[in-house]
Amino acid sequence: MGSNALIKKLCFMYYLSWLLPVLFFSRSAGQDVPFKAVNLGGWLVAEGGMTPFLFDGITNKDLLDGTHVSLRSTKLNNFLAAENGGGAGLVADTTTISGWETFRLWRINETTFNLRVFNKQFVGLKDQSQDGNIVAISTTPGHAETFQIVRNENDPYRIRLRTSNGLFLQAQNGSSVTADFGESADWGDQNPSVFQLFILYTLLGEYQVTNGYGPDRAPQVMKEH
Repeated sequence: MGSNALIKKLCFMYYLSWLLPVLFFSRSAGQDVPFKAVNLGGWLVAEGGMTPFLFDGITNKDLLDGTHVSLRSTKLNNFLAAENGGGAGLVADTTTISGWETFRLWRINETTFNLRVFNKQFVGLKDQSQDGNIVAISTTPGHAETFQIVRNENDPYRIRLRTSNGLFLQAQNGSSVTADFGESADWGDQNPSVFQLFILYTLLGEYQVTNGYGPDRAPQVMKEH
């Protein structure tokens, strides 16, 4: 008998050795025996649903590591998408959200992120180009795949994405998404570098706590928890 099968058999026998006496006692006593248990969630591990206060001190706590987001161009009213789900460039030619229009954040710090696409490649500058060519081809994030999310002070879900060349991502038309837009104080709908941020899914676990606070603050936060 293989080791895995033996382990499963032993676990099953242990389970029966605990369950059968309980059932026998319940029937012999002629009444239902209540079962009591302790839920250790939120005590031994961090769970956002049980201990949401743990995340309150994190800057941009809605943009934690692992968060899934979509970005809609305010000018085109279309969503950014990784063409073919990855392995090519970015486009902005769809009005609905699917896997290709979903980006997973890899959080570096409170404002800096990598963007991973459906096929698990990362969005970045092609060959560190200064002409703003944006692709999603790298399987390992580096400097070229680093983005700073700049949020509007009056509407945090209105954002701009600064790339590693210092310029901003822009969507001039559905087939042209580039990183060659300069600084601007204009947050209007017609600015091609402005995007509406949609948060689709957020992870709230122990890693998000430690990553969000950083190595200096996280140990004290977890100790106090």
